[in-house]
Amino acid sequence: MPIKDTENIEPNQETEPMEVHKHPHHVTQKKKWPEYLLEFLMIFFAVTMGFFAENMREKIVEKQREKQFMISFVRDLELDTLELSVGKEFRMQKVQAIDSILTILADRNTYLLPGVVFSLSTKFYGCRAFYQNSGTLDQLKNSGGLRLIRNRKIVDAIEAYDQQVRRMKVRDEFEFELFMNNDRIAQSLFDAKSVIKVFGIKLNPDTVSVRSTFIKIKLPYLNEYINNLLKYEPMIRGNLDLFETSKQKALNLRKLIKNEYKLN
Repeated sequence: MPIKDTENIEPNQETEPMEVHKHPHHVTQKKKWPEYLLEFLMIFFAVTMGFFAENMREKIVEKQREKQFMISFVRDLELDTLELSVGKEFRMQKVQAIDSILTILADRNTYLLPGVVFSLSTKFYGCRAFYQNSGTLDQLKNSGGLRLIRNRKIVDAIEAYDQQVRRMKVRDEFEFELFMNNDRIAQSLFDAKSVIKVFGIKLNPDTVSVRSTFIKIKLPYLNEYINNLLKYEPMIRGNLDLFETSKQKALNLRKLIKNEYKLN
């Protein structure tokens, strides 16, 4: 039976401990406070620069939006100016026609009137209210876009123009009421058959150019007709001045915006 070699066996032999080296970035390695401060400063700098970059980007976008709004608003003002010019001319013709009729009627008290009176009455028939091209302005007000406009002088001018347009709408309503009243009285004043006989079924006012042709009227309505014209004419004249004022405000505002934003 073989004999085991027991000489090389040491029952209490202890194993030699292994040396462990800690890595500088090991989790158990404690950092010095300057390292924490440096990391904090780097993170703070990155966040701050990101904030400034985003803020700058937003300002650039807002500036671009502001200019686009102003370009669109200038177009609206140009259309408004054209509409105001047409409305002004329409009222000038009305005033001239009414003044001419009142001059003729001042010394008339018969049931016959020169046909030119009816012809002139057609010159102030109808109404032409001002309809603002308010698409851009509505956007500016509803979306808070007015805050994008940095020039306070322009904001004040826009608000003043908007208020002027609101006044015009109220005046337009009064003018329309007086027109409807005038039309009602005119239908009672002028004898329909006589008018058709002179002007034809189509009632072409250009067919009569001289005062030698007469048409019949219903005399009881003549005084009412004259009194209504005496109220109607000042209203139209006042609106005529209002149209001119609004036109000048639109022109001045357009010029101010084009100069501020370097628009051609």
